[in-house]
Amino acid sequence: MNNSRNKVISAALLAAALSLGALAQLHNAPHSAHGAATPGAANPAHPSSQLGADTPTVQTSAPELRVDQTLAMRVPYTPSQTLTDDYRCFLLDPGLNEDRDLEGFEVIPGNPETVHHVIVNQITAEQAAEARVKDGADGRPGWSCFGGTGLRAGSLSAPAAGAGSAARPAPTLQALLPALQAAGVDTGKLLRASLGAGGDLMKTLAAYGQAGGDTAALLAALGDAGLFGGSQNSSQDALGNAIGNVFGIGSWVPGAQATVFPAGTGRRLARGNLLVMQVHYNTLAGRDPDVTRMHLQYAPRGAALTPLRGLSLVAPVEIPCPAGAQGDLCNRDAVIARNVKEDGPRATRLVQGVMALCGKTLKDYAGQNGAAARSSCDQRVRQDAQAVGVTFHMHTLGMSGVVTLNPGTPREQVLLDIPDWDFHWQGNYWYEQPISLKKGDVLRVECTWNNTRNASPRYVVWGEGTQDEMCLAGLTVIDAPTQPAQP
Repeated sequence: MNNSRNKVISAALLAAALSLGALAQLHNAPHSAHGAATPGAANPAHPSSQLGADTPTVQTSAPELRVDQTLAMRVPYTPSQTLTDDYRCFLLDPGLNEDRDLEGFEVIPGNPETVHHVIVNQITAEQAAEARVKDGADGRPGWSCFGGTGLRAGSLSAPAAGAGSAARPAPTLQALLPALQAAGVDTGKLLRASLGAGGDLMKTLAAYGQAGGDTAALLAALGDAGLFGGSQNSSQDALGNAIGNVFGIGSWVPGAQATVFPAGTGRRLARGNLLVMQVHYNTLAGRDPDVTRMHLQYAPRGAALTPLRGLSLVAPVEIPCPAGAQGDLCNRDAVIARNVKEDGPRATRLVQGVMALCGKTLKDYAGQNGAAARSSCDQRVRQDAQAVGVTFHMHTLGMSGVVTLNPGTPREQVLLDIPDWDFHWQGNYWYEQPISLKKGDVLRVECTWNNTRNASPRYVVWGEGTQDEMCLAGLTVIDAPTQPAQP
């Protein structure tokens, strides 16, 4: 087989292409008088999202976090004097000589005015060796890590509670072909797309979609075939992992509070593994030194916990300048070129990848109104599950966001409606009762933005920088109950 076809499509490459930042912060955000986010509330901007008898309700209080261990940066870090967005990783060692399950966490930024987000991921001992080489190599604490851990092996999502910690090496595309073909993937079309893309995964996904292939189904099949290491409880997990480890071990976004997972659920920390804490500093708010720390609450030894998983919903971001606005950065190509110059080729892969996942093209966003731009994306549930929590993430241009189950059908159910987005008031909501997700159900995420809020006019695309935007929702899910065998 041609070498370009035989390239390894690794979880690290996919995560590096689509890592989305702190997107599934798992704290219990209480209701607030200003109502920035109300699951199930009617939103006049979305006539379909009306309250119904089956509208889910959320918990309004949570247990207090018990602090069993605190991990922190070893020394203060002063953000870059030249970068507007400084992504820095720091190594944390929980010192575990046995597997332990987490029941809760809290990430506390030392300088919340400057910190845009924090993501804490688990890494293996092999990855830790590379991290120690990188740590402080440029004369400053930690190491630069835009879009992930910055480690060649990528980052691990947390192993399921009660699961082993071993990770398999990523298989080659050639090795996956039989499994993909059995899953209904048009492997001939996939190989032609890969060959034309020179083995670049995001270009392959885009080309496959443009040729009529189902990119979301392909991504799920890749996960089922073992691309992401270990066994997948659901093929939808493949999307969650691809989009940058929605959970990791913990995270922080503005407004975040301490997290205590629902009773009987948790996340696994494996023996000997270390943690990498990625901190995104936006230096427009200053460059004061920061020492970010993390509190952990462990489950009792021997506890049987149900593993929590993340299910990610994304939509493309294509926001033009407002009518009448002018400037070099009102040109989409100029903005992407600038992002690539600052952040590398991954910046354009983000834009291409999300567009490909949703089966959209630029034609779908022609004629957008910069003062009220919108986007949406539908994804099918690929295995029965139960949603126990929901979260949403945009940046400062966000106006509203909605997550809907089975939109436009008699079974339509609004899972989250945010009629008045506030970047500084984010969090996760836990449902009082789990929401049933059936294989084949449709989940839709919708976002609207107002680009007149930008002080300097610019076209806005998907990206991790504070001046970029996102449209992402995260569902916290558990496996559906096992049905008893028929006699």
